Amino acid sequence: IFSQIIAMNLTQRRSTMKKLIAILLSLVCILGLVGCSQETTYQSTEIPNVSIRILNVSPSGATIIIKDTNDKPFVYGEWYKIEKESNGKWYEVKTIIDDYGFADIGYLIEENSKNKEITLNVDWKWLYGELPTGQYRLLKQVDNKYISVEFDIV
Repeated sequence: IFSQIIAMNLTQRRSTMKKLIAILLSLVCILGLVGCSQETTYQSTEIPNVSIRILNVSPSGATIIIKDTNDKPFVYGEWYKIEKESNGKWYEVKTIIDDYGFADIGYLIEENSKNKEITLNVDWKWLYGELPTGQYRLLKQVDNKYISVEFDIV
């Protein structure tokens, strides 16, 4: 194809190169969204006296720490969702299995806990596989709202 481009005049070359660049850019955009499904419907919200941070991130999991200093702390479950950022928007990461569920367990912060935190180890490999390089966020449900923490896989 490049030998054909060399044989063309300058106007034809520019036109052909523009088409090739458009095709390559389209492929890059498509490849950037591979593994992602639709744009998210989840809205991350600030919840008073609740914060979330993430540690020990790997392609297959991480540790999240939720701090809740409310007088009556929330109950936290197993459920989570992972989303990937692309062009300033969040997209749900496709799961590798169709039928799945989370244990209906409620984690409470101990009443006399000094640091008012709970630590949850999240292994998402079973649900999402190993995540490729990119910027992600993990969502947790709190009282019919969602909190999130962003992280990078490098």
